[in-house]
Amino acid sequence: MGIAIGLQVWASHVAWADLMAAGRTIDRLGFESLWANDHFVPALGPESVVGPVDGPIFEGWSVLAGWAGVTSRVRLGCLVSGAGYRNPGLLVRMATALDHASEGRALLGIGAGWHERDHRMYGFPYPGVRERLDRLEEAAAICRGLLDGERVTLAGRWYEARDAVNDPPPIQSRLPLVIGGSGEKRTLRIVARSADWWNADGDDPAEFARLNGVLDEHCEAIGRDPASIRRTIGQPPPLVRSTARAAQRDLAAILARQGMPPDVARQAAAANPYAGPISALADRLSALADAGASLVVFDWMAPFDRATLEALAGVAQEFAAD
Repeated sequence: MGIAIGLQVWASHVAWADLMAAGRTIDRLGFESLWANDHFVPALGPESVVGPVDGPIFEGWSVLAGWAGVTSRVRLGCLVSGAGYRNPGLLVRMATALDHASEGRALLGIGAGWHERDHRMYGFPYPGVRERLDRLEEAAAICRGLLDGERVTLAGRWYEARDAVNDPPPIQSRLPLVIGGSGEKRTLRIVARSADWWNADGDDPAEFARLNGVLDEHCEAIGRDPASIRRTIGQPPPLVRSTARAAQRDLAAILARQGMPPDVARQAAAANPYAGPISALADRLSALADAGASLVVFDWMAPFDRATLEALAGVAQEFAAD
């Protein structure tokens, strides 16, 4: 099975010109998709492990608008926007504008939101997991209806829509709604009901295959063809070197540059299955493809490692040819 590669380019600790240049390069090298992340502070992992991290970061949808102007073929989206700080009706309008600006290349990604500081620092509620999933379910229903060209009315606990419309519609006949998260009881049920693409968490191929089966079951329970949902997975940043030791050293330096404490950065780099020779990275991608993934989206952060990007492009071309 083939598998495509996308990049989620972090907009933290980077100059705008370098961010736009990264988008142009990713577009030119033939990667399938280019994603912003939707955070207001660098989100390097659970604060219980990493601690609170501050630093300069550009707003994700503004970054997408910039990339629309400097790219010509790569698909564009946020992976993913938090339902807690993005009104779903407004989000559909933003994605539609991006679709027109990019001549039909937009993707709309939403999730429950996991990073507490993104919410608290600007006064957005950050309830427990159950309520965040309730909120995601309402947001997904509104997005789905508007993207389907319906007039949407919904009186929910978290969101309200009154005869809402999305006019003009997207250029694409069906702008994909991407839902991120791997909770098998609630999140995957929401995916089955509303999503065109599912983006999973985690980096274990066996666990991804199991969750893939759970999503199939949710689809079958509501009479939906499981094959109508594209299966994708986000992955940690790759760093290609001739040895794992050299790759882990250089990746730890990048993570520390992004604000991760040095000891945590070294631990994260050592645990990363994509820090090492290109052959090991390709083997891991093959395992994910065998587990049902059709797209892997790697985190990609400054300072951008050009050698790794070019090696990834070569792997992407090989998988596309298979």
